[in-house]
Amino acid sequence: GRRSVVGGAGDAGAPDPLHRRVLAELASFTGWLERAGAQGYIGEVGWPDDQDSQRWCSLARSWCAEAVGAGLWADLWATGEWWPIADPFAAYTSSRGGGPLSTTWAQGELLTELAPGAGGQLGINVAGAEFGAPGGTDLESGFSNEQPGTVERDYHYDGRESSAFLAAQGLRRVRLPFRWERVQRQLGGPLDGGEVDRLLRAVERARSAGLGVVLDVHNYGAYFAADGGRGVRQPLGGPLVTTAHLADLWRRLSGVFAGVPGVTAYGLMNEPVGLPEGGEGAARLWERASQEALDAIRSTGDGTLVMVAGYAWSHARSFAEQHPTAWIDDPAGSVRYEAHHYWQRLEGRSYDEEVADARREGH
Repeated sequence: GRRSVVGGAGDAGAPDPLHRRVLAELASFTGWLERAGAQGYIGEVGWPDDQDSQRWCSLARSWCAEAVGAGLWADLWATGEWWPIADPFAAYTSSRGGGPLSTTWAQGELLTELAPGAGGQLGINVAGAEFGAPGGTDLESGFSNEQPGTVERDYHYDGRESSAFLAAQGLRRVRLPFRWERVQRQLGGPLDGGEVDRLLRAVERARSAGLGVVLDVHNYGAYFAADGGRGVRQPLGGPLVTTAHLADLWRRLSGVFAGVPGVTAYGLMNEPVGLPEGGEGAARLWERASQEALDAIRSTGDGTLVMVAGYAWSHARSFAEQHPTAWIDDPAGSVRYEAHHYWQRLEGRSYDEEVADARREGH
């Protein structure tokens, strides 16, 4: 059972081995950025509201102070009208299934407290438009470019009241995940007019409430192409989905969204993973693909901020290992490298289990 609006969430607690591990992971990413002279973005940060909620929120308070102090932008995972109330990562939910956001949980209470003083650096993911599609480890699915699902049955864009609710919490930015297969039904082909219109209207609803939007292609480095009635995961850089296809997608998206009020940034690809190793290695392949996508955006004269994810789930703790040096050359100088930071090594483990794990690791 979850508790809405818990008093004292995030009260200061003594640092423990888990605090030290989590803050060391964050420092490894911010240190990489500093050495590169680059700016950073935590596209997803998440902790559960469970029986250890107060201790998680104490850690979150310390984490947010470090992240904001280092100049990072950071977006909490997650909220959304279709987000189940029982999910321990939901920060704000609807009080009735699918209605406007109205209920604040422990993470939301802390975010509502901290966001107004963070100068716009803290935001939240608004999930829903990527629902009804496979995650990063699935190889086959009933979902594909030919069977992308139906809006309001399989996936959902939140309404105007929910944008106003988030703005009233002191937030100024949301990250909006959506699927490549829905917005471009054929690789290299035109964008889908209906899905583009839904995205444009979602951006306008956010903008009218005072929220900027990070447009996030939530595809994990792959495209699910129809094959014999099933969707088959085709990784970026493989024979069917080339790096040129991702560049083409972003050239077309840029043609629609450049200069649209309310668009804060483009997220090239959520958590790229499972790319072919080949000769250059998967991380180098992703570096090349992301540079080509950025070049495609800039070729249209579009100087919009671009979020460039790290390879292998974008883990903050392994970002420097995957990418020894910064790789993006941007004539517009408008890039943030994107990492994600979850603090449980295994979802569902208790705070004490994670503390014990961190202690064994020497923290």
